[in-house]
Amino acid sequence: MQILIIRSETVEAGKYFEASCGKTIAHVYISKFGFINVCCNNASHKAWKASGRYFKSFDDALAAYKSLEMKAIINAALEA
Repeated sequence: MQILIIRSETVEAGKYFEASCGKTIAHVYISKFGFINVCCNNASHKAWKASGRYFKSFDDALAAYKSLEMKAIINAALEA
């Protein structure tokens, strides 16, 4: 599976990561306090401008998604 990293930026409070895999685009924010925010850029996000889902660990984030593309993006954020 090929992942295209759109943005990877480290800031004082954590790390922002945006990538695409196939037709899936997602934003992942990793806080220095330990929580993870994952936002899949899909029709629901575009309509509601929601901030995504928050997780306490990477394992929780990976378990929440069935799509292999989303799992690949989350894993890439962990490694970046």
